[in-house]
Amino acid sequence: MRWAWVFLAVVAGALIGARLLQDPGYVLVRAGSWVFESSIAAGVIAALGIALVVFTLGAGLRYLMTSLGMYGRWRSGRQHTKSHDLWQRVIKDAGAGNWPAAAGKLAAAPIPPERQLEALLIRARGLWQQEDDKELAALLANARTDSPELLNDLILAIAGWQLSNGRARSALAHLSQIPEADRSSSRWAGLYAWGCIELTQWDSLRRHWPALEKSSVLKDDAFRAQMPLLRAGKAMADSEIGDNVKDGWRTGLKNLPKTWRSDANTLGLWAGLLMKSGLDETAFELLDHALSKDWQPTLLRQFGRLSQPAVVGRAIEAANSWLKNRADDAELLLALGRLLNTNKQQEQARQYLLRAVQVLGLTAGESPNPQELEGLILTELGRSGIVQ
Repeated sequence: MRWAWVFLAVVAGALIGARLLQDPGYVLVRAGSWVFESSIAAGVIAALGIALVVFTLGAGLRYLMTSLGMYGRWRSGRQHTKSHDLWQRVIKDAGAGNWPAAAGKLAAAPIPPERQLEALLIRARGLWQQEDDKELAALLANARTDSPELLNDLILAIAGWQLSNGRARSALAHLSQIPEADRSSSRWAGLYAWGCIELTQWDSLRRHWPALEKSSVLKDDAFRAQMPLLRAGKAMADSEIGDNVKDGWRTGLKNLPKTWRSDANTLGLWAGLLMKSGLDETAFELLDHALSKDWQPTLLRQFGRLSQPAVVGRAIEAANSWLKNRADDAELLLALGRLLNTNKQQEQARQYLLRAVQVLGLTAGESPNPQELEGLILTELGRSGIVQ
């Protein structure tokens, strides 16, 4: 094919040359006081001659540099610079959260061996952001064939994104693809426990907990943000809960390390797990006990989310009793307003919620996040019918 193109070029050149010989024309080049004038044919020949000389000099210089080892170093340095610039642009897009653009920049670029995992993760994150499950599965399949040593890290990353997005069932399905022999890492153990909690698989979590402790998940900074949830899940799994068991939650509380028994975030998440499992009465007992020990806004907000009719009445009575000594507590007024709304007592709820707005205006400096609290109160007023 290449020789066909050369033949066509020679034929075209001959035809054009013959035409120029019949009508040579002329070309005039002026640069300052320097003037060059010739026929078109002579000009073309001169240009070709100059190009040939430049090409010959360049090839000779490259041969000389190659002989001295300079060309290889220059080319390697240039490739390194181009690769560095590319990764800088990729990182900039990734830092801005534009993962598809970052993945696109890598599509046509050579990836050095030491950055294969980074490239895979960026491409996977781009597909994840686009919710392209089909292409994500194809990427996993290709990695299984082309880069099996990187497959586990890729699966763990995808499972982590899915758990963060509430897709626990898909995350556990991906985690199950990792061979048994490779499941000793803290990342796998922590993600699996997280998935069990999200899916309320308490028996599985209880059986898995020794492996979680053995792999030092509880000391891994990668799971620092999930630590209260993991502790709450363990307490839930340890609780003796059933129709004939009274105060079974105390077993879970007793099994918590002492430093976590008073952690409001952990206890609040535990109460939320109890409610998710339809155990509002147990959640009420846990929150009532925890608030008697440590008055925390996090616990009050969970208290206001109790919803079962048999429990809401008791919760309203408890909140009213607390209000006698805490009349200026906006969080308590919000919790009471929520409970009254749930109990279809909208008029009384509006009174307490409007009072919460007034109290918040006077004590906004005492709240860690007054804007968030104000938004919650206004949302609850909307439920009462006063804010549309």
